[in-house]
Amino acid sequence: MSSRDILKAKMSSRDLPEDVIMEILSRLPVKWLLRFKCVCKSWYALITNPDFINKHLTWATSHNPRRGVFLTCEHEITRTPWVSLRAYETLEVSRYVDISQFFPHDIDDLAVYGPCNGILCLLGGFEDRDDDDDRDRSNGLVLWNPATRESKALPVIHRPPDVPTTFSFNFGFGFDPKANDYKVVRILNFRSLKCEVEVYSLSTDSWRVINPSLNPAYRVSSPRFPSYSNGVHHWWACERRNRDHRLLLSFDMSNEVFQETPLPPLSERPSLFEAIAVINDSVALVSMYHGGESKCYDIWVMNECGVKGSWTKLFTIRPRPQLSNLLELRDGGLVLLRNENGWLVVFDPRTREQRDLGIYGNSFQVVSFTETLVLLNRSRECAPATRSATRSATRPATRSATRQVMRWL
Repeated sequence: MSSRDILKAKMSSRDLPEDVIMEILSRLPVKWLLRFKCVCKSWYALITNPDFINKHLTWATSHNPRRGVFLTCEHEITRTPWVSLRAYETLEVSRYVDISQFFPHDIDDLAVYGPCNGILCLLGGFEDRDDDDDRDRSNGLVLWNPATRESKALPVIHRPPDVPTTFSFNFGFGFDPKANDYKVVRILNFRSLKCEVEVYSLSTDSWRVINPSLNPAYRVSSPRFPSYSNGVHHWWACERRNRDHRLLLSFDMSNEVFQETPLPPLSERPSLFEAIAVINDSVALVSMYHGGESKCYDIWVMNECGVKGSWTKLFTIRPRPQLSNLLELRDGGLVLLRNENGWLVVFDPRTREQRDLGIYGNSFQVVSFTETLVLLNRSRECAPATRSATRSATRPATRSATRQVMRWL
């Protein structure tokens, strides 16, 4: 029985216990719950209650009933990011997103970090500016919940006055389960001589510098695929003067420390690139190399973080020659690739069947996420309603609430 059938059956009752109402509502899609907030005051208090949001999050992440896809590509004419939200299975457009609403200036580049509990971290690169007052605005960060459309711009990161002209930076985004807080980490490397790490906490809405003892000789690569899992964000890294010294760099969001794990030895064929990905909550290494007429991808899975030799080769993807750019590892072993003509294709490595999706672009970034109710602006959270208050508010509204709900079903 679907959630809709359950709701129809239960709401036909004249009076429902509040725990039954909570159980039913916690299994419904976010777009329904956003509407149901208008049914009555008690439902608004329930749906915006942090305990209910966590219950809905647990159901959504464990059963994975509804997923969406964030897809960004470069516009053919303006060369600016073009963003759409799509259905997971078919990649049909749900809606297009005006990315300018998130940033104070026009951006010419967009990177996406996450997802984490349905939240995405957007990094927008602004056009080069000569005004010194804008030197701290070369990049903007925004947290965004695509399901609720709620967003939060992060404070500007002010560079130190003695910052060298040559530097590199990388970001990571995740959840601190001990503090019940969302965090963004920025790794800033100055000419391979100094490394500075800053952490943003959503609970305090501020940045702070930490001392992680990170080796400044490391070159950290920006993630190509979602690289966060279970309270830890991961990057591929190597030593600048010794590229054979490759490692997995992991940042624990709770302890705020880095951990290093050596990567598996290179194969006889040199890699064209390597990247870290998360597959079914497991940390994986994706290694691309030339395999005859086409490019091949070896997928390694890490068994234990921090342990040398804990990698196991899972499988190899051998696409057809015209399929070159791996974009996403999907459920059921399917992969999403971009072909040589710029079109997106779903490919099954086992049967070697492919399905054209009719989506064209110069470059793509694809991120699948679970729809959740997670709030970004904590001030809007409602205090947990008392049991007596919920009961007294629910009963008088049950009949009118039933009529309104049935109109939406």
